[in-house]
Amino acid sequence: MRNSPNSWLLAALLLAGCSLAPEPAPPPGPIPETWAQAETSTTPLPAAWWRTFGSPDIDALVEGALAANRDLAAALARIEQARAGVRIVGAGLWPRIDAAGTATDTRQSGSGTLTAITGPGTTRIGSDSGTSYHGQLQVAYEVDLFGRVRAGRDAARDRLSASAFDHQALRLITAAEVVQTALELAATERRLELAAANLDNARALLALLDARLAAGRSAALERDQQRGAVAGLEAEIATLGESRAQQRHRLAVLSGAPSPDFTPPVPQWAQLRLPEVRPMVPAALLSQRPDLRRAEAELAAAGADLGAARAALYPSLEISWDRAWTDRSSATLTNLGASLLAPIFRGGALRGEVARSAAQRRELAATYHQAVLTAFGEVSDALAAQRQSALRGAALDRAAAAARDAYASARARFDAGAVDYQILLDVQRSQIQAEDAAANGRLDRFTAVISLYRALGGSDLP
Repeated sequence: MRNSPNSWLLAALLLAGCSLAPEPAPPPGPIPETWAQAETSTTPLPAAWWRTFGSPDIDALVEGALAANRDLAAALARIEQARAGVRIVGAGLWPRIDAAGTATDTRQSGSGTLTAITGPGTTRIGSDSGTSYHGQLQVAYEVDLFGRVRAGRDAARDRLSASAFDHQALRLITAAEVVQTALELAATERRLELAAANLDNARALLALLDARLAAGRSAALERDQQRGAVAGLEAEIATLGESRAQQRHRLAVLSGAPSPDFTPPVPQWAQLRLPEVRPMVPAALLSQRPDLRRAEAELAAAGADLGAARAALYPSLEISWDRAWTDRSSATLTNLGASLLAPIFRGGALRGEVARSAAQRRELAATYHQAVLTAFGEVSDALAAQRQSALRGAALDRAAAAARDAYASARARFDAGAVDYQILLDVQRSQIQAEDAAANGRLDRFTAVISLYRALGGSDLP
């Protein structure tokens, strides 16, 4: 018994759905169960983590930057491009339908025939005069026997996910940079306040030394040394003013605003709150950090690319159907066909593509595993920095308090004539350095928290 003409087409259709894509890549391992530097938490990070600093000014700056940052706008455009790419590649899973039409105008001249064509194609209608019309509907469909088209679509979808994770990572980086710069601006304002207060004290002492020198009770050397201390404080204030301007300009760039027209709010240094951040278990990092999820999506796309390259080694089948109509005949012409294309010799290009795709997948697997190790290291570093900066900041606060007490005592004794100016000058310098170091030490504690938020991946999911 002979098979029906369409039986082999039915068998081919049944093969559709086969996939030559590789198995998913194995997860990275081993993964630690806990962090050595801190206790883990069962509570995920807050969605808007920057709000934990307790500053409405920081909240406004971050939310404004996330809405207007130009790099983020470019990342959103890349997501739209990737989404369009998915539609383009996925269109191969659907039939292609085209319509065509021609119009032919024929006029008799003498004993010959003149044919004028006003549409695509060529038609000759003997010696008849007049206009004829021809229409055609064509349908073609590629049977995805070995999953080549589906693999391409899956790769495009994975790259769309990678683009989305890129955008999420950029949101995290942008928010962290805004918070860091805003805190640096607040610290600079605090250091300017301290420097201005110390400058007032230094100028008052200089005025006293000038009076004593005029009365013959002090040496010119002491007055000149104090002049040097005053000039040093004035230079420090100028340097801090330059840093403040740069920090404001940086916030303008992050906020997508022209620097000359942008006046950022300055967080109140004394009102800032230091968050206590406890990470979740290390395994949660794989789903929380957008850069790791992006690397995972790129690895999945490489697996789909490998499946498409393998499928290209096998035959492809296309089924076509078309019907034609003409106004000169009541009959229609219908064609149903199928074409099978099997690659026989391509000079090794197809197998070379398989080898290239497989090697790229191995490369991305190694890159992903290395990224996981790097992420673990970054969290460990941030946890250590959080702990040590807390100890260092507390010590610097105690040192600043002791330096202020020492200066008050030395100044009182100097006024009473109990100590000479050199002792007072040394104590004054120590106080200035200790107060400035304490402000920087507090900023370091905030910086350590920001680094930990970044290392943990935040929780600001788009």
